[in-house]
Amino acid sequence: MKHEIEVIVDYVEGKLNITDFREEFLNNHKLKQLLANKVIAACYKNYNYNIYDYLYRQLNSKTNHWNNIYSRYVVWFNLKTFLSYNNIPFKDYTKYDEDYAFLLDIQPSWLDMIDDQGIFDKIIAEMPKDLSKTKRIQWGKNKLKEFFKYDKTYPRWIQDPEWPIVDGKPLVFARQERAGKDDERTYYYFYDPETGSQTIITQFY
Repeated sequence: MKHEIEVIVDYVEGKLNITDFREEFLNNHKLKQLLANKVIAACYKNYNYNIYDYLYRQLNSKTNHWNNIYSRYVVWFNLKTFLSYNNIPFKDYTKYDEDYAFLLDIQPSWLDMIDDQGIFDKIIAEMPKDLSKTKRIQWGKNKLKEFFKYDKTYPRWIQDPEWPIVDGKPLVFARQERAGKDDERTYYYFYDPETGSQTIITQFY
């Protein structure tokens, strides 16, 4: 399985992008066999899954876009763990880790988004290269406000944030309201500023 090991190492070292890795991952039976072996590493000891099944859910999701900062990080971290546990050498590559840390640093709690449909990639691509870490984070927070807008105040989610994105553009948050005094539903109203169309997100206590 020399080729399959090379595929894993190339992704972990940043030589293979997630699109090409996904193609191998979904179509290479030998790679599936390799990653489907139980990996009893320290961070997995309390979980009963193999790396293949875990990554398959990430890379073949029907609801989340798989090519985003979070997915690239998750794939990188798990494959790096696989190589380390099996004593397979690789060169350290930190971009996926750094991008994910940046994503966490710039997001307010009312956003907390993973499936961003490429928005965070756009922010990172536009970020000036000569800023200190503190200034990068502040720049990212300010840039984020250009994408995720609200009329008066941000949403107070009662479950995980569910900010809707349509055709790659976040909708604008208008307001939220309880369905009724004894009703567990809360409605979150968003709209498209270009078309005026409305989207309602419902969450339950």
